[in-house]
Amino acid sequence: MSSFAGRMREYPTISLDRFDKENLHARAYFLSHCHKDHMKGLKGPLLKRKLKFSLTVKLYCSPVSKELLLSNPKYVFWEKHVVALELESPTQISLVDEISGEKEDVMVTLLPAGHCPGSVMFLVEGDRGTVLYTGDFRLAVGEVSRMEFLHSGSRVKDVQSVYLDTTFCDPKYFQIPSREDCLDGIKELVRSWISISTYHVIWLNCKAAYGYEYLFTHLSEEFGCQVHVNNLDMFRKMPDILCHVTTNRATQIHACRHPTDEEFFRTSRLPCGMTGPDGTPLHIISVKPSTIWFGERSRRTSVVVKTGRSSYRACFSFHSSYSELIDFLLHLCPVNIHPNVIPVGRNVQEVKDILKPMCREYSGRTGIIYKPLGILKRARVDCTVEGTADSDSDSELFDDEELMPWRRKFPQSFQLLPLEAPDPEGAPRFVGGQPDMQEDQTPVLQPGSYMDCTESNDDDDEQEEEEFPDPAGPKGAERESPRWEAFFTAEQVMTDESSEPENSQNSRTHPAGETGSLSPKLFSDSDDDSNHDPTQSIPAPDPRSEAGGQDSVTGQ
Repeated sequence: MSSFAGRMREYPTISLDRFDKENLHARAYFLSHCHKDHMKGLKGPLLKRKLKFSLTVKLYCSPVSKELLLSNPKYVFWEKHVVALELESPTQISLVDEISGEKEDVMVTLLPAGHCPGSVMFLVEGDRGTVLYTGDFRLAVGEVSRMEFLHSGSRVKDVQSVYLDTTFCDPKYFQIPSREDCLDGIKELVRSWISISTYHVIWLNCKAAYGYEYLFTHLSEEFGCQVHVNNLDMFRKMPDILCHVTTNRATQIHACRHPTDEEFFRTSRLPCGMTGPDGTPLHIISVKPSTIWFGERSRRTSVVVKTGRSSYRACFSFHSSYSELIDFLLHLCPVNIHPNVIPVGRNVQEVKDILKPMCREYSGRTGIIYKPLGILKRARVDCTVEGTADSDSDSELFDDEELMPWRRKFPQSFQLLPLEAPDPEGAPRFVGGQPDMQEDQTPVLQPGSYMDCTESNDDDDEQEEEEFPDPAGPKGAERESPRWEAFFTAEQVMTDESSEPENSQNSRTHPAGETGSLSPKLFSDSDDDSNHDPTQSIPAPDPRSEAGGQDSVTGQ
């Protein structure tokens, strides 16, 4: 029994499966299927009066639900206001306030719910997020992953809220037999009974006026006889079902109903009479499809259980089991989950506590996680043609050697932070056996080992490189390690031949035969702030290192 009040928090101007009280002010209405607990207020006088003076208010549903609704004379006044939407076809709907003229557009997609003929789920997408209202539904495990419109390509849509059918959101309904299993059990019982004689009949004691058409059609096909029902009005425009039902009581399978179940119900009393057309007494057994009764059992039972001398129970459900609900929610991983039904023996808070671990916040996923399309770095394949050397080839892009980080030139206002002592186990080693840097040592920048950031607009860099001589001085002369103060001093100060002018780091050249990759990282350094220290520099190479050597220090 649905306890949904009709309004969604994200889109409060529409009402779903509830048409009374505050829902009378809605700009649009949605009907998931034609069961009474989802039609409260649909034929009320206040809503009927509203439709007389409204030009924009519509009721949206599936084509089958429209036919079922208008087949009942009580709802004929809706005829000009019902709009049938095709399944799995996104439709833009304008929600207009007839008083102020305010308008809000939403995209609505109807998805099959698997509950009964015409039942649908509503996927609403708009400026306030993506929301899914399930109505009553049953989807088998894994079926949600095959629903195209809950995905963008191969990715699950970012669903803000799910308004969920929680009829069996209770661990005691963890596993419910599929409809196919239940059908097989009922078929076996029917075959063993009606094969005795033509006066042995089966009565399907179905609670709802419709929803069991799955049983009717398959039993009719299996045994070649139509199923007796009270009337055919609701099936007039559904030929796939109409050919399997009849109002002729001269058949061995019945699904007719008592006028009032509570007053006339008897376990083996057939509503249409206890005798055949020729007056011969009928031998009747009743089969009552249900699920809650099986959920109360303390031991495992068969799909069909004998409960009396001539009565049986069959475990048949068109609501998702507990395990099916978990599979559905874990796949969507919505931010919020709102229960629409309170299971028997539970309260609202208990249901919310059960659903909480499936919410995105509590499931350990802070956002929708997508699987990568592939691994960018792959094994190097040597496809070089003899006599050619293409510097832009794929083999260089996916080089196995570590790429140098994209270095940014420090602005003059930059303050260098002291370097932390390296981790003894994971500290990078210098080429040529140079010792690790200590906290009080200043790193030396190597020209050409980094690339200026693209935001730099300084046009004087190249002139400075030509203006200042090699700061190394005469061969063999000792020189003091440069200090950062000298690098960022506004005025150029020359002391002696071992002293260095400002910006002298740009005037050094690579020793003969020394090469190094100048390629930037494939991704911006800003993405790896946690691993790369922007203040760390590449040390000067040891002149004794072999020609062609490459620095192995990285900021990672």
